[in-house]
Amino acid sequence: MSRKPRIRFTTSNAVRPSGRRTLRLAIVGFGTVGSGTAKVLLEHQQEVERRLGCRLQLKTICDIQARDVSWLGRTVEITRDWKQVVNDPEVDIVVELIGGLTTARAVAFATLAARKHLVTANKQLVAEHGVELAERSRAAGVQLGIEACVAGGTPLLHAIREGLAGEHFTAVYGILNGTTNYILTEMERRGCSFRQALAEAQEKGYAERDPTFDVQGYDTRYKIAILAMLCFGQTVRVESIPVEGITRIDQVDFAYAHRLSHTIRLIAAARRRPQNRLEISVRPMMIPQASALANVLGSINGVLLVGNKGGNTTMTGRGAGGEPTGVAVLSDVVEIARSMLAGGTSTTPLGYTRWHPAKIALPGESIVAAYMRLVVRDRPGILARVCGILARHRINIDSVLQQPAMPKGHLPFVMTLEATREKHVLRAVAEIARLPFLSEPPLVMPFAELP
Repeated sequence: MSRKPRIRFTTSNAVRPSGRRTLRLAIVGFGTVGSGTAKVLLEHQQEVERRLGCRLQLKTICDIQARDVSWLGRTVEITRDWKQVVNDPEVDIVVELIGGLTTARAVAFATLAARKHLVTANKQLVAEHGVELAERSRAAGVQLGIEACVAGGTPLLHAIREGLAGEHFTAVYGILNGTTNYILTEMERRGCSFRQALAEAQEKGYAERDPTFDVQGYDTRYKIAILAMLCFGQTVRVESIPVEGITRIDQVDFAYAHRLSHTIRLIAAARRRPQNRLEISVRPMMIPQASALANVLGSINGVLLVGNKGGNTTMTGRGAGGEPTGVAVLSDVVEIARSMLAGGTSTTPLGYTRWHPAKIALPGESIVAAYMRLVVRDRPGILARVCGILARHRINIDSVLQQPAMPKGHLPFVMTLEATREKHVLRAVAEIARLPFLSEPPLVMPFAELP
């Protein structure tokens, strides 16, 4: 017999004597997000079931790290074998919350091969294999939920995919990592150093013991790759996205930024350029204090979507934490359950049914105005030497700033550069970096082109 293109319920979904169906889910991976998801479900189960009109049962936890799960009660099965979960005929929806790539990919592919619905919060998995996951879910006639991959508990992906499906996006700008945003805004608010703000973020649980993945921008790079898929229908190789972290930002940079009516945030940006090229990056940027993203503080995430018809849409919300992310995971579960009950077919989790490989704009071809901070051992002729190099590279200086009462042996001063091709700035900075009076390499940040 030929298989009908419909989602079929397992035997566990048959109508019971009470006349209500029961849908069962399993969580694979029980760390911060996994336990947060379980808590949200168990605490709000009655309300969720009222929305669905059916029972939603947490059947199994795959606890790979052997954490304490006694608080779940005796009705929830515990296993350390994810294959047992995927092969269980009573499980309808598998929630993958492992992290990393290798095992998570194996779980995801096996779940879809078993014709079970899949929900994941794994940004690396979706950034690198999102199109393949979408195609496999469509072929299997099941659904794929990815809402928790970007901006945690903020329903950003749903808004792009559904609420703004008629829009033609020209750009997306995002503050997508709560750790880096907490550090930067604390440095700005209190005038503390990067190291002090990082230590506090670690104490409060906002930063990992090894914060490299966050502070160097790698976490954010996966997220902007996903947003490029949803906003532009273009697939981007993650390693092709230029990335720069926040470790070189100093409290003095905020003092200079404020004098320029700007502040500093780690911005993930993707913009359409002529010839349908995509300009995409993750790096610290100077942004106007009057902009909406400048008011995204602490561990909050914020995204500015720029469309050529509906205008600008800004969304902010909690981007990390077990329970906020668990809300996003559970929203995917509820959406899938509703579709199952209605006999629906698979959806388009990435917003498109066809994708094109992104044509990435050549590095350095963008036009930028820039902030350049130099730290020097003060002596006569410094400004003349720097200005001479900038002039040779056809770069105009907009302003020169120097904070008063700074030490002469480690003197920071700032030049703002008029808009020019970024490759000219990079070449000039490479030459300036070789000057003998510099105490450290120049720091350069572009001024963001926010609408």
